[in-house]
Amino acid sequence: MTPDTHVTLARPWWIGTSLPLALLLSFAIAVGMGVYALVSLGTVLVQEKGADLARTAVRVADTLDRVLFERFVDIQLFANDSVILEGKADEKIKRLQEYKKLYGYYSWIGVTDTTGRIIAATDVVGPQEQGESNARSIEGSPVLHQGDWFDLIKQSGGIHLQDAHLSPESQGGVAVGFSAPIYGPGGDFRGVVTSRVRLEKLRAVLEQAGGDQQGEEATDWLVLNREGVAILEKSREMGGGGSLAKLELPSARRAAENRDKPGFVEERHLRRQVPVVTGFARTRGYSNFSGFDWTVLVRLDRDRAYAPINRLIWTVVGVGLLLVTPLVGFGVWASWKLSHEQRDLVSARQALEETVAELRRSNSDLQQFAYVASHDLQEPLRMIASYTQLLAKRYKGKLDSDADDFIGYAVEGASRMQRLINDLLAYSRVTTQGKVFERVDCNQILEDVLSNLRLAIEENRAVVTHDALPVVTADGGQLSQLFQNLIGNAIKFHGEEPPRVHVSVELRNNEWQFSVLDNGIGVDPQYAERIFVIFQRLHNREEYPGTGIGLAVCKKIVERHGGRIWVQSPIGRGSIFYFTLPAAGQNRHES
Repeated sequence: MTPDTHVTLARPWWIGTSLPLALLLSFAIAVGMGVYALVSLGTVLVQEKGADLARTAVRVADTLDRVLFERFVDIQLFANDSVILEGKADEKIKRLQEYKKLYGYYSWIGVTDTTGRIIAATDVVGPQEQGESNARSIEGSPVLHQGDWFDLIKQSGGIHLQDAHLSPESQGGVAVGFSAPIYGPGGDFRGVVTSRVRLEKLRAVLEQAGGDQQGEEATDWLVLNREGVAILEKSREMGGGGSLAKLELPSARRAAENRDKPGFVEERHLRRQVPVVTGFARTRGYSNFSGFDWTVLVRLDRDRAYAPINRLIWTVVGVGLLLVTPLVGFGVWASWKLSHEQRDLVSARQALEETVAELRRSNSDLQQFAYVASHDLQEPLRMIASYTQLLAKRYKGKLDSDADDFIGYAVEGASRMQRLINDLLAYSRVTTQGKVFERVDCNQILEDVLSNLRLAIEENRAVVTHDALPVVTADGGQLSQLFQNLIGNAIKFHGEEPPRVHVSVELRNNEWQFSVLDNGIGVDPQYAERIFVIFQRLHNREEYPGTGIGLAVCKKIVERHGGRIWVQSPIGRGSIFYFTLPAAGQNRHES
């Protein structure tokens, strides 16, 4: 844009009316599509909630299996207890009470003799008529007489599981029973130890398992036995009189169709008569414990599942109504404002492009300055070094010892300054004199580097090995300098043993990751970043010569190629230098 350019800001007559109408129509369409999308999303949300409820039901079922399996193991422990086997009646009662207090799940534990008569128990239960259990029946379940399960245990020698029932030993609450035979040292039958676990004692464990994911959103959970009778529910206590009712639920029927496949259904809550989403799963036992084949239901009100979507719908509608009125006026104002802002945007873009160009020129000037400064300092420094060396050669021994020391310091300083400037020049050339990338064979480059380092390898009795290396797109000269610096450092910073260096590579995430492993003195992890900074040294010049620029050059080379470089090194156990190069569209070279 030149000073002579003129911008016409006159607006057509139709902008003030058509633009607001277009905005209003677009907004109405957007709101309609948004509401439709939210309604569709509600269906998806119910599916996700159902899957979550099914997973929660599986978690509750697994918790039931685990807790009841522990009781299955307990009854075997009780049957092998020496006090229960050989102790007196009061000793047996004391031991049973200790077990009841220790485990916390049991409402009653008892021991019978060989005829089935109770001889020790944690609590006294009302008299039984003719040996029959006074457990009341659950609708749809057979009544088991004491003689039935006692004779079954005596004949089979196995563990007997009594499914959920209204148990007098558990104050009329719903309980399950575990019974095991007692045998003497000679294998003679001594009686039976039997226990009752009131399901109410499992409530806290199941509420924790059923509430981790759904939290307070879950209306309740429900446990049914294999006949579909409700034996435990979150919202109310079971038992306490009467019989337990059988529930006809679609979720229970679905669970019965495939015991090993959890899922969810939408149904009505029988007591509250509201739509719910119900996740279901079956208990499957645990290890050698066959389990009771119960059904676990976890239910959530369907309205609660839709609540987030309903809130979003009302929010969208409300915001839409609030925006309709000011939107028309805003459209008129915006149509006039846009023409002015467009002109300002063009000016700002031109200014930004000029700033970027200036920044590029500044960076280029800085790089050129570093190169020129280091290059132009070579000549005066070479003259200083020459004359100080001439002074040392001509007047050494002819002056006092202090003069000889001073001349030596000057010669050494000039030489060190030459090395620093040479290294600085090499550092600046990484970007100023880098070559165009081309396909290079890393195997050939490594052979050339080892040829250059042959004298150092022979003097230090070093062994350098490598895997088959790939062909990459890179600056071959700089890649050679990278390998030479890393391998040269591995040879220089060696320990008491002869240096051993290995170069390997692997393809990771579409890039080649090279590694140079050595058995040298290693690097303290706290200096893992510092060693890549220019002129940073970890050792004095008397121990290891150099200026501390080699790894800085390596880092600059790797970054120019779009890679990274880092080191891993336990102190005294060698080090591994890693660097990466892009590998897109490249194939590994097989040697």
